[in-house]
This record gives sequence, structure tokens and C-alpha cells, in this order.
Amino acid sequence: MDSIDSNHQDLQRFRPFLKALAERELEGDLRSKFDASDIVQQTMLQAMLAEKQWRGRDDASKAGWLRAILRNVVHGVSRRFHRPGRSIDRERSIDQERRGGGGQDTSHAGGDFDGNHTSPSLAMQSDEERQRIALAIEKLTPEQRRALILRYWEDQSLAEIAQALGKSQDAVAGLLYRAMKVMRSELV
Repeated sequence: MDSIDSNHQDLQRFRPFLKALAERELEGDLRSKFDASDIVQQTMLQAMLAEKQWRGRDDASKAGWLRAILRNVVHGVSRRFHRPGRSIDRERSIDQERRGGGGQDTSHAGGDFDGNHTSPSLAMQSDEERQRIALAIEKLTPEQRRALILRYWEDQSLAEIAQALGKSQDAVAGLLYRAMKVMRSELV
């Protein structure tokens, strides 16, 4: 646990640098969906999961490694929201949905709907679930972990993952299969 804490503290030094990069990297339409802090948090998570892949010796090489992770995070977010059928331009707010064709408010009496409230018990369950997932991810081999991150966090295709890992698509499919098998056994 001390290794995780020391790595976390080491990464915290780079948070302002990553935030500045994230603010520069986020495109205009993505800014309405994500804050730079969201991107930084995802970058930090991925860096912690992939810490054994970093081979540098100094802060400059670590900053470059973190920059590459951040760019992959931004690229994944961008791809997810610019797919056909998932255009940010097509999204509408709840307020827009409530108004009928004539702009009338069709909300229920009793005030606005606000989905941002989470009960303490739900928040605790969510924290526990995240902790269980993190522990399950630690049981994976570094290659399985990387393949899982690329597939499910960065939403990359098998071909893209194969290229990134220098493996065949069949080998990547096998890595993902074994990773998911471990995850399932740990999370039941």
C-alpha cells in the first residue's frame, strides 16, 4: 500500500501541469461535457494502473509519459462523443426536453428534476465497488491490464490495441478474454 501512496503523491506533483495540458487539448464541444479536472483524474488513474510501464528516470521523462497518457484519454473521449449517432450537437438538456413543441414547460409540479443527488448509502456502495474493481485490476498481468484499459477505458478497437501492444488481434482477444475471466472471478 505504501508503494501506491508514494506513487500517488509523486503523480500529484504533476497535477497542475496536466491540468494546463488538458485545458489546451480539450476541443470546444468537449468542454461542455468534460472539465479539464475530469481528464486529469482519468489520466492519473491510468498512470497509476500502468506505473510499471514507465521506464524513465527523471521528471522530464515522467512528464512526457503523462502527456502521452493524457492525449490518449482526450482522444478516447473525443472518439466516444464524435461517433455517428452520438453527436454532441444532438444532445439536449433536460429543460429542453421538458418544453413541448411550443416551448411550454411540461415538468411535473413540485420543482425541477435534479439527478445530482446521491444518498450516502449509494455513495458508499459506489466507493466499495470502485475499490473491489481496483483490487481485481491489480490481479491482472501488466499486458492484460494495458489491453483492458485500452479496450474499455479508451474504447479502442482490437486492431488499435494490437498495434499499440505489438501483438496480433488474436493475441489481444486472448489477453482480453483472460483479463475478463480474472475480473469476473474477483468480482463475484
